[in-house]
Amino acid sequence: MRRAFLLVIGLTLVPALAAGLEVEGKRYPVQANVEGKTFKLIGAGLREKWFFDVYVMAAYSASGSCKTLDIIQRDEPKYLRLDMLRDVSAEKMASTISESFGEHMPKNASDKLKKQRKTFESYFKEECSEGTVLEFVYLPGTGTIMRQNGKRLGPPLDGFDFAKVLWDIYFGADTCCEDLKEGILKTCQKKG
Repeated sequence: MRRAFLLVIGLTLVPALAAGLEVEGKRYPVQANVEGKTFKLIGAGLREKWFFDVYVMAAYSASGSCKTLDIIQRDEPKYLRLDMLRDVSAEKMASTISESFGEHMPKNASDKLKKQRKTFESYFKEECSEGTVLEFVYLPGTGTIMRQNGKRLGPPLDGFDFAKVLWDIYFGADTCCEDLKEGILKTCQKKG
C-alpha cells in the first residue's frame, strides 16, 4: 500500500515540475527559447519592497545550475525575465538601476563598463507599468540584450563584464533583493 501511495505521489509531482513554476499568477516554463537559444529554468521569485509586491523574476541559464557562483561567474547564455506587478516610473527604474550598479561594479571598473552602465540606465525611457515585461538576455559573443514588452531597448552591451555585474546584483553576496534570491534558489532546488 505504501509503495502504491508513493508511486501516485511521484506521478502527480512529475507533471507539476514539467509544467514549470508559478509565482503570483505568473507562469515560467522549465525551458525557454529566446534569441534562438534554449534556456533551463533556475527558479522564480517575488521582489517585494516596503511590503509591496514589485515584480516576479524568473532566472534561466544554459546549464540551469543552482550554484550561485555558477549563476554569476559562468560565461554561458543567461536570461532574466521580470514581470511587473505594479507601476514604476522610468525615472525610478533608472535611479534604482544606477544605485544597484554603483554598489556592484568592481572598484577598478573599466571605462567601457562605466559607459555601459550609463547606456543601460538611459534605456529606461518608458514607464514600467503593471504588466510590463522586462527581459535581459546575455549571449557570449553578442553581449546583453534588453527588451521591454518585446521591444529592444538599444544595441547589445558587449562583453561578459556587464553581464556579471547584472547577475551579481541579484545573486551576489550583497544582493539588492535577498528574499528574491532565496525564492529563486529555493525553487531551483525544488525543481531538480
